[in-house]
Amino acid sequence: MAIQKKEFSDQQKNILLDALGYILNIDKKPNDIKINYLKLQAFEMGYDMRRLKTKSALKAVDIINRLNSIKDVRIRRYILREMIMLAIADHELSDTEVDTIYDIGTKTGISVDKIDDFFLWAAKGVEWQIESVKLVEEDL
Repeated sequence: MAIQKKEFSDQQKNILLDALGYILNIDKKPNDIKINYLKLQAFEMGYDMRRLKTKSALKAVDIINRLNSIKDVRIRRYILREMIMLAIADHELSDTEVDTIYDIGTKTGISVDKIDDFFLWAAKGVEWQIESVKLVEEDL
């Protein structure tokens, strides 16, 4: 059965949003695309938008500890995937984002091969989006 973030416990929702907030601020320059991605995730799981923070003072070790408090590896994988999706939402990935996601992932029990798979999957999605724009815009 597929993971549904709407069915996460309040603790799991908070961990997801903390992890996304951390990635959002990792390069100290969050942009509107990434902020909107964070807001959409919070909205889709029914999070109280008045409590949503777009600034984060957390460190990688805080995210690792919070993720490790989740016993279900599928939920940890889901959250890591969402971190990658937020990082790539603006079609750019910094070395810091990539290195940090690998560090967090491996320290929460997710294999490098699985993290590679997530990054490849995300890259295919970006390619698909770019191709879609080309199909609409070409030959005008």
